[in-house]
Amino acid sequence: MTAFARGAARAARLVRDILLAVAAVGGAVCLVFALLAFTGGYSLMMFKTGSMSPTIPAGSVALVQRIPASEIDVGDVITVDRKGTLPITHRVTSVGTGTAAEERVITMRGDANTVDDPFPYTIDEARIVRGSVPHLAPVIAQFGNPWVLGSLTLATGFLVGWAFWPRRQTIDDVGAPSPEPADAAERLGDEVSANRAATGARVLTALFVLAVGMSSAVLAPAPASAAIASDYLSVRSDLAGAGMQPLDPVVPLLWHLDVDATAAPADGDLAIAISSTGDPDFGLRAEVRACAQPWLTDGTCPSGERLLRPEGPLPTDGVWQELLATATPAVEYVQVALTAQPQSPDAGAAGASVTVRATAGGDTVDTGIDGGSGLPPTGGSGMALLAAPAAVLVGIGIALLARRRPDPRGRG
Repeated sequence: MTAFARGAARAARLVRDILLAVAAVGGAVCLVFALLAFTGGYSLMMFKTGSMSPTIPAGSVALVQRIPASEIDVGDVITVDRKGTLPITHRVTSVGTGTAAEERVITMRGDANTVDDPFPYTIDEARIVRGSVPHLAPVIAQFGNPWVLGSLTLATGFLVGWAFWPRRQTIDDVGAPSPEPADAAERLGDEVSANRAATGARVLTALFVLAVGMSSAVLAPAPASAAIASDYLSVRSDLAGAGMQPLDPVVPLLWHLDVDATAAPADGDLAIAISSTGDPDFGLRAEVRACAQPWLTDGTCPSGERLLRPEGPLPTDGVWQELLATATPAVEYVQVALTAQPQSPDAGAAGASVTVRATAGGDTVDTGIDGGSGLPPTGGSGMALLAAPAAVLVGIGIALLARRRPDPRGRG
């Protein structure tokens, strides 16, 4: 073996061992979080809105722990579960006694809001925020993307196969030429060991691919941006397939739609309208604007911004309200800013749905989202889902240690 080949082999082994060590450490961390979820009442919450900014900005991930209501103090940031809708995470502004000894009646307010939440909460337990990491939620959300999961599956399968597939020992591996077996029994033992190692590597790779594949089936969400198209019309929504969305009384949920009618006849019209159905007490409000260019994710229009509907109540009677009409061919970039101000304690759970309709060349395309909570909720618990990948990664670490165990016959 040339000096270059020996150097390349050493570098490859170093890279392999580093990658396996990182995977093992990551697996141990995941396992710790999973154990905390099962034994300590911990969970992860992903923040979709900025009602707790600047303390916990939108896109943050917080570590929360379930505690009895008797331990809640003014100033704590807690997550309260609400029947029929998503939970809400705000700062406690007052604590009172309830009808039962374990109950507390609390009021809360988001750090970015100027007033308390519309109604108090009667609870016997809650989840207190122990810490948060900004900008981590989009990263975690990407692990639900089938393309990301597929790439990780292939990469990890390759790493496992590369690391544990049996290979011929060289001088670099053991420091001296490998001795020949002394007899047929020893040769047979070597062959059996090699076959077992190969079988173990294949099984480990298959189990990993199966575990990740099963996780993909459970975790993979619908695409965050999808287009609905007809012969003359295409509507792309950045919330298509996202399901129930949180709404806040102050910080609006921004919904962006790209309406493309460039294929429509030149003598026609493009019309866009909006409607809503749901509980009238939900207090749904909307403002609609158009832009000459695609909207930025922070709600900024690069140029040509126009107001189509001023901010105000959006009736939930299902009646269509026209937003614009323009000659075709045309492309319109629309932003719908949604908030909710519930008029009763149960209105937040009832919610409402919003639909935007585009019509051009005789074709009609509807796209909509569901309004969820009247206040800024967060995502659900996610640490228990780390148990499967944690087990696989820790298994890689154990296999790495076993692989590096000295051969009892002194062969490395």
